Amino acid sequence: MDLQWQSNSDIGTECDKEPIHELGRVQSFGFLAATDKEGIFTHISRNADFGPGIDNNALLGTSFWELVGRDASHSIRGALHQASIIKKPTRLYAFTLPTTDTLFDVSVHQSGSSSIIEFENRDHRASQDNVLAAMMSQIAEPDTLDELYAALVAGIKVASGFDRVMLYRFLDDGAGEVIAEMKESNMEPFLGLRYPASDIPKQARELYKKNLIRVITDVHDVTEPIECDHDIKQPLDLSFSRTRAVSEVHIQYLKNMGVAASMSISLIVDGKLWGLIACHHNTAKLMSSRVLEELELFSELFSLELARRLVMERIIVSENANASFAKMLSNLSISNSLTLSTVEQLDLIKKLIDIDGIGCAFNGDYKHNGVSLSEKKIHMLVEVLQKLPNTEVHELDNLVAADSRLSDKHVAGVLALQISKLPCDYIFLFRTSVTQEVNWAGNPEKSVSQIGDRKVLTPRTSFEKWVEYNEGKAKSWTTLDIERAKSIRLGIMELTIRHLHEKEALQREANERLELLIGELNHRVRNILNLVSAIIGQTSQSKTDLNDFVASLSSRITALALGHDQLTHSSWNSISFSTLLLNELKAYMVNEAAFKIEGPNVKLTAYAVTPLVLVFHELITNAAKYGALSATSEKGSVSITWDYNEAGDCEIKWQEWGGPPITKLQDDGFGMTVIKSVIPHELGGEALIEPKITGLQASFVIPKRYVEKGEGEIPSIENHGAANIDTSSVARHKQPKRQRLVRAVIVEDNLLISLDLQKKLKRAGFEDVDIYGDLASARIGLDHNKPQMVFLDVHLGNENSFELGMEILKKHIPFMFITGYGAGIDLPPALKNVRVLTKPVDFGVLQDAINENAGASAVYAEL
Repeated sequence: MDLQWQSNSDIGTECDKEPIHELGRVQSFGFLAATDKEGIFTHISRNADFGPGIDNNALLGTSFWELVGRDASHSIRGALHQASIIKKPTRLYAFTLPTTDTLFDVSVHQSGSSSIIEFENRDHRASQDNVLAAMMSQIAEPDTLDELYAALVAGIKVASGFDRVMLYRFLDDGAGEVIAEMKESNMEPFLGLRYPASDIPKQARELYKKNLIRVITDVHDVTEPIECDHDIKQPLDLSFSRTRAVSEVHIQYLKNMGVAASMSISLIVDGKLWGLIACHHNTAKLMSSRVLEELELFSELFSLELARRLVMERIIVSENANASFAKMLSNLSISNSLTLSTVEQLDLIKKLIDIDGIGCAFNGDYKHNGVSLSEKKIHMLVEVLQKLPNTEVHELDNLVAADSRLSDKHVAGVLALQISKLPCDYIFLFRTSVTQEVNWAGNPEKSVSQIGDRKVLTPRTSFEKWVEYNEGKAKSWTTLDIERAKSIRLGIMELTIRHLHEKEALQREANERLELLIGELNHRVRNILNLVSAIIGQTSQSKTDLNDFVASLSSRITALALGHDQLTHSSWNSISFSTLLLNELKAYMVNEAAFKIEGPNVKLTAYAVTPLVLVFHELITNAAKYGALSATSEKGSVSITWDYNEAGDCEIKWQEWGGPPITKLQDDGFGMTVIKSVIPHELGGEALIEPKITGLQASFVIPKRYVEKGEGEIPSIENHGAANIDTSSVARHKQPKRQRLVRAVIVEDNLLISLDLQKKLKRAGFEDVDIYGDLASARIGLDHNKPQMVFLDVHLGNENSFELGMEILKKHIPFMFITGYGAGIDLPPALKNVRVLTKPVDFGVLQDAINENAGASAVYAEL
């Protein structure tokens, strides 16, 4: 393609494609060797120095282990094993080789099938100060985020010795801004300046997430090529390499800034690259490996502290917003129309959020106050919003960019608060346009230079403050604005319900809105639980010693979700204790004879459900792991009986037989703490736990204010038998034979949830699991390659997947729905027999669902 017609953005895309992790060169402060799985040299940098008389080229194809000897091989192999576990380099300090007297610092890691070993001459002058301890003490005292940022750059400057240290935060549009700086007094300040997103290409950002610390010792350094065996065609991936050379474009960028050496330390918050600690030096600078490792560990610890501070800031903002809005809500009149009552509060809302006008569209009735769009443009705006991903608050600071039809001489930005989908009700908070001043470090537009017959981007040569003025846009909406807008939304939803209850003629509509509100809150709570469970599961991939903790906490989350589901189905009225108990026990009823469950039909109030779920989940789990239901107890049994005492309280007795004898309780465990303390603390009841030779014995007293006498018979074990229930992985002893699981498809618009589900499906046996985030791509994928099973999220943005479910049914592909609304979701008649899994999806429940549905095409064809 002739680049003379190529735009800056096109050339920038080419820049994004540069394989900077495969440049095939190293900086001269160290040398690199790579071996295959057998320890045979496959790559070696030209500057490698393994000792006098050793020819580097002659080493290719020979054994690295024979060269370095028995003792060094043992140490390096151990380090490689550790690196493969922690998924990042491991370092050896003051390392010796039999072939030379040089003392090395060595870094080793795995890169695909290659083992990469990097050697640096050890700096005997390197300081042995405890940098990590000093830096952690530096960030312990600041109270505010600004003070924390200032302490961070000051501490890094002292610890590293760099002339300039900046904290560089990424913005939502990909650009970055210097928000804290410590420098030598004779240097020009960069504080407050912005840098365009193109300064750090996409692939560079990915490398910053993988490799938390990056050094360039000398921009004038002549880098060394990496030689390799002629049969090797694939470039060596140097993503985790410390000595990896840098793109010439970036080197020129630093030279243009007058920087001779640099260091970047990544800050990762919630799995995303939040920012960088950028360090510049006016002369060449070599950092010791020991100091770099301590700074790398510090970056991980500081990222955790930063994440905690940011969450706390959001909590404080939210609490303050709620308190402020409570006053506004108390002023709203329920005697007038809701639209009129809301827009009349413009002056008070202005104290919460900086706005210039408000508009309300409820049930086709539109009222406004202050600066506002016309009713015609409001209809256009609603059309635009309905095409966006479904969320409770939409923020736009440039209406024209969203749709040219929304151009208005008064209004430039809007916060749209969705009150309900049907009818389509919104509150609009409007802002006028302002002229915004943005300070850039030099002109952010990339310059294009002619090199041969090609035009390529070149780094800018000036970094003096360059001011850009943006017109036609509103002031951007802040986190505080969004939090307060959410409070307004929830308050109006409350007021809506109060309005409906005040009017008998609208009683039916009030009930429907209340059900929608409960369903929405239930959906949100379940998604939160699912995200917590997914995050724990993703953490377990790199924290293998936490597997037991992850499994235990995930099962507790699932148990709480099950109790929450039952409350939702009962509209938060009392529920049967026996039903709650049997739903919790059903995963362990492989042998129904092992259980005795007996007592009157007692109903629990909504407040008592969560404590009882927690306690009996821990009792059952404990029995399955260590007691009468454990694998070592073939004839174990559990008796659960209950009745009313003379005072009207409910007494519950738990007795195990046939398990391992118990002589002492482990009082320091979380589970036993829950069993002993939750009912007395939460309900004011009693709990007595006794270890017996025959097994654990426990009794509980639930005060009468939390129990009601139910009517009719209690549900039997037979009606909750293992054939009719979802079972968990804790007590599954026999799995039915099934066909080989090759390919499954997930249709889910939440990436974190879909990745967690993909991991569970592969654990269940599927070899390939494809993920689609919308219906269109899912249809293409299903047509291209028919899977054995499909897992379909009910709600994808602003659309549901029922129509796709019908199509899958006709293709005779077994599938099931996954939803945060629980099993009570209203399915179309043709899909009534499709199984519904409730978020968060427990692995055991998923495993059984797969077993039941494997090879079920013929069954689906008959539905």
